[in-house]
Amino acid sequence: MGPGEAAESTADRYVRHVRNWRNWLAKNGNKTVWEAEYDDLRLFAEELVYQDMAPTTISQRVSAISKFYQDAKKFPDYLDIPEVPENPYDGFDKDDKKLLRGDTKKKTGLKDSEKDEYPYLESEEVEKLVENVPAPRLRNELIIKLLYHIGFRRGELAKAKIKHIDRTDRSVYIPPRKSPEGRHIAYKQDYLGFQLDRWIDHDRDSMTYASESDYLFPTNNNEHISADYIGKVVKKAAENAGLQETIAEYSDGRKLHKVTAHTLRHSYAMRTLKTAEDVDIRTLQSLLGHEELDTTLIYLQQSKEEAKEASRGFVP
Repeated sequence: MGPGEAAESTADRYVRHVRNWRNWLAKNGNKTVWEAEYDDLRLFAEELVYQDMAPTTISQRVSAISKFYQDAKKFPDYLDIPEVPENPYDGFDKDDKKLLRGDTKKKTGLKDSEKDEYPYLESEEVEKLVENVPAPRLRNELIIKLLYHIGFRRGELAKAKIKHIDRTDRSVYIPPRKSPEGRHIAYKQDYLGFQLDRWIDHDRDSMTYASESDYLFPTNNNEHISADYIGKVVKKAAENAGLQETIAEYSDGRKLHKVTAHTLRHSYAMRTLKTAEDVDIRTLQSLLGHEELDTTLIYLQQSKEEAKEASRGFVP
């Protein structure tokens, strides 16, 4: 701070953070602050993390944005909008808050060769997960299968709606989140179709919020299941199946597990690379909904390295 310059006040900092949020939304989603949702704030926070911004700074920015929506609820008469929207921060779960604290960058125990690799499961291991899901079985079997066979992010699956399931065409539409366009993923009737039909036409109705919800997975307490709960379903199934492993630890002692909801998304990507014919890297990028090609290239490099290692067994 130079001579004669006043330190930025808390109020000025608050206004600056909210203004940056407004500008980011306009640039990245063509949205106003009143149209923002959880996914927008999560992506905003992720971008700050990958810019190597200090965790305290990220938390300050997100806290200012959250306070803005809290204040809007308190003083609705001052706002020229029909209804004050929900606070996007209310959707943040434990993993989202770990992201804000910077914990995702403080892992120990991984070998250097593993730091840029994604853990994934073979199809036989996924079947073990399906066989060992906690109750209610049909819903949780579908959660595992949709993560693995469609490549959902857990947040995308939590917000999936019935209208996104085309049971005639046997495909799922996933609205855009990290890519300019949404994606359509086909599924097999004998593997997913029959269970989807049974869930949508029968078992889903047993959930308290089913009649007033458009979402695929309503619960007894909310219109849709939470991303955090989806993660718990996967981890419990992995523990029941004896597949769970600790592959690293965070600096505060918390453990990083091999089998998570995102592991199933990685498994979808690796299975597609290994088994689908004529799948190029751009197609895989589209199927996964990656904004940046570099993210998808990690899977390709990992697949090539594994093929090279496997070939050593055939060298005379």
